[in-house]
Amino acid sequence: MRVSLIITAAGASTRFAKTIPKTSREKKTQGSKLFFELGGMPVLERTLRAFSKVPGISEVLVTVSPGAEKVSKAWGDKLGFKKIKWVSGGKTRAESVLNALKKTSSQSSWVMVHDGARPLILPATIRLLMKKAAKYDGILLARRVVPTLKKISVSGNKVEATVDRSVLAEAETPQMVRRSVLIDAYRRVPQALSFTDESGLVEAAGRQMGVLLHTDWNPKITHYADYELAQARLHFDLCTESATDKSAGEEIRIGKGYDIHRLVSGRKLWIGGIRIPFEKGSLGHSDGDALLHSVTDAILGSLGLGDIGDWFSDKNPKYKNIQSSKLLTQVLAKASESGWQPFQVDTNVILEKPKLGPLKIKIRKSLAKLLALPLDRISVKARTHEGFAPIGTGEAWACQAVVVMHKIKKD
Repeated sequence: MRVSLIITAAGASTRFAKTIPKTSREKKTQGSKLFFELGGMPVLERTLRAFSKVPGISEVLVTVSPGAEKVSKAWGDKLGFKKIKWVSGGKTRAESVLNALKKTSSQSSWVMVHDGARPLILPATIRLLMKKAAKYDGILLARRVVPTLKKISVSGNKVEATVDRSVLAEAETPQMVRRSVLIDAYRRVPQALSFTDESGLVEAAGRQMGVLLHTDWNPKITHYADYELAQARLHFDLCTESATDKSAGEEIRIGKGYDIHRLVSGRKLWIGGIRIPFEKGSLGHSDGDALLHSVTDAILGSLGLGDIGDWFSDKNPKYKNIQSSKLLTQVLAKASESGWQPFQVDTNVILEKPKLGPLKIKIRKSLAKLLALPLDRISVKARTHEGFAPIGTGEAWACQAVVVMHKIKKD
């Protein structure tokens, strides 16, 4: 199998730039998110090095902003990537891929496309994708959809239906397509340059795509918060083919959680188990503590136990207005029964008002008490959404959490 690898890196990083906290702008590399340092090397370098460990890739092409080919080549040469072809990108992702496709070797039987902003892809996953590709015209990496999905009205204020998530998957990259099939799809499909991934284009051409479902963490860095989560992942040496900390001989797992709640009058605002003085509070079936919900979800996710909605349905009246700390306590008990306990927690609270400031230490202490952890293993960060709706306009607030779990040591 000869594979031409195309890395898409021609985006302007507009959404990323808009979400960088003001306090961090001067400290971070200006320009593309792909050159922000992640675990001691730029995001794009980390992505490229993941594929350098995979046999069968005969050439690498990277799409970059028009006019940036020479400076990109100089950057790549310094890092030892002297054989990479640097290609001018287009106005859309599909156009960038087409520009690179035209420069691929005719000797390649397959083309693999990967987002430059997905630096945590595992070489083992890439190899498995290549192994399973032969049965199809193309194959993509994907994960099952976990959250409950709702179809909403065009106006965005009414739920029209609950979507069956059992038949849904979230498309990721890499995506592999037979070179001849991809070339044909670009020629035959109207508006081919508007497709957001290769799978959609190939499907539109009437070809069969396969899918490799996986459970590894392969995030695309779109917003600054994604970058921070990726940093946390690397900090705990979890971007490997094993979930074992070989230096300590201790098994660990990681989970990621996210929750968002509307802010309305007549409700109390609880963050991390602390009552926050404010004119509005979270709208929700429970007390609406998005921080504790995200931590709870992260713990469940790390152990493969579903999500918070599976455990505490908003249709069950016994959970009406319940304190989220009680839900967290129940999940901690289940984790303990399974032989696991939290080791470290990193959270990111996103809200426009109120400013948390000195309240963050109270929230950290509350979390430390609930999780039975020392304070230095609890992180609570806060940032605004720079005025972008709905969080930035004060209509909602959200929280992201990364939780590291470790095996309970037996005496």
